Amino acid sequence: VDHEFQADGGLVKACANCGATQDLLRCSRCHQAWFCGPACQRAYWPFHKSVCQRNDFADAIEATEPKFAGWMRRHGKLAVLKDDEVERLERASSAGRTSSGATREQVMQSMYGRADPKPLAPAYTAEDLKKMRAANEAEEERKMLRGSGGGGAAGDPSAAAFAAIEVNPGALGLDCGRYKWTQTQSHVDVFLHLPPFTPSKVVAVEMTAHSLRVSVRGEAILEGKLAKEINCKRDGSTWFIRDARVLEISMLKRYRRGLAYEKGGSNADTFWRS
Repeated sequence: VDHEFQADGGLVKACANCGATQDLLRCSRCHQAWFCGPACQRAYWPFHKSVCQRNDFADAIEATEPKFAGWMRRHGKLAVLKDDEVERLERASSAGRTSSGATREQVMQSMYGRADPKPLAPAYTAEDLKKMRAANEAEEERKMLRGSGGGGAAGDPSAAAFAAIEVNPGALGLDCGRYKWTQTQSHVDVFLHLPPFTPSKVVAVEMTAHSLRVSVRGEAILEGKLAKEINCKRDGSTWFIRDARVLEISMLKRYRRGLAYEKGGSNADTFWRS
């Protein structure tokens, strides 16, 4: 029963039990019915209890969107589906189950069957995660192939990007084939040509004060002891992968110009020989 009615063009609230319109209190559970006091609420409860339902979603948005919250309560809407939730339901309908293993009925129950409507968390198995990773990597490889116009080394966009990196002989750097390095008086920069179509999430760079290790899927592709000590803290040395799959590592020298020199050293000793 809707106890808000039009009278003389205005919206009037009335007690659901006796019809009084003054000093009303709203039901704290459903926020839909009004009563003039506890006595009327208790008297009317046998009729009201079948429609009195808490709506957590409406409660959560009422402060910012009161009209929308009221609409949800009047129409009995307990949740609003987002695009990804609609997609989950469509997949469940077409395949019988979602990728999380839930049926369409279970998904619907997770969204609408509770006072606090939240989707069930996906329960992926190790095999599911492995297949998902493989599918993501294959899709990324297809995108790069389309962007490069072909496949193989000739179609690898990182080859051209790596070739374009110039090593200044005057900076005591070197082109070592698979990788290049150069330096300033404060930093050593290493550029590594990653295998074609390598997803960034399978690349790991480990730096200590005296060593560097780069691995792809756990297999080392560059590893060794550094010529001198570096500052391997988070704000000192860092690395990132360019769009064309060129790994760039910037290492902050421990002994550098303007900070500190090795015992008995000078500014000339801040340069690395290898």
